[in-house]
Amino acid sequence: CARGVRPASGNVARVPRPGVDVVLDLESPLPFRDGAFDEIFSSHVLEHVDRFLPLMAEMHRVCAPGGRLRHFVPHLSFFGSYTDPTHRRFFGYHSFDYLAEEGDYNFYTPTRFRIKKREIRFYWINNARRRVNGRLVTWLINRAPLVYERFLCWMLPANELYFVLEPAPPPSSRHRVR
Repeated sequence: CARGVRPASGNVARVPRPGVDVVLDLESPLPFRDGAFDEIFSSHVLEHVDRFLPLMAEMHRVCAPGGRLRHFVPHLSFFGSYTDPTHRRFFGYHSFDYLAEEGDYNFYTPTRFRIKKREIRFYWINNARRRVNGRLVTWLINRAPLVYERFLCWMLPANELYFVLEPAPPPSSRHRVR
């Protein structure tokens, strides 16, 4: 919550600041009990961590069954995603498919999520000098996100992605092999 302290929430940051409840390093195991949170919210955090898969496993662990993770990350086409020297990775519409419960590419980790929502977002259109509604562009692009990312994103860059994830049970509790 570096600049975005949320009232009535448990705010976490890497350095002490007003409104921060817990100071911690996201590269280490999270100091919370299993299932401690109904919701985990992050805005422009995940692109900064080196150990992304272990952090996602930790978030899965501390999120209560039926809880939600809501993440905002910069879209890979946003200039800030690749000019910020503290960014460690890029995100596209299908980035969380690698952690999805069902999928062809979920072999990197046993941590699984259900993708409840994902959206490519355009907010640069709504700046103070140019009041153009970005909702229509967002709606159109999200009808065909693969086409957008393969052919159009460098001509019409997006700002960010929004994901809502739900922790899925571990694979061993879903499928029993005899």
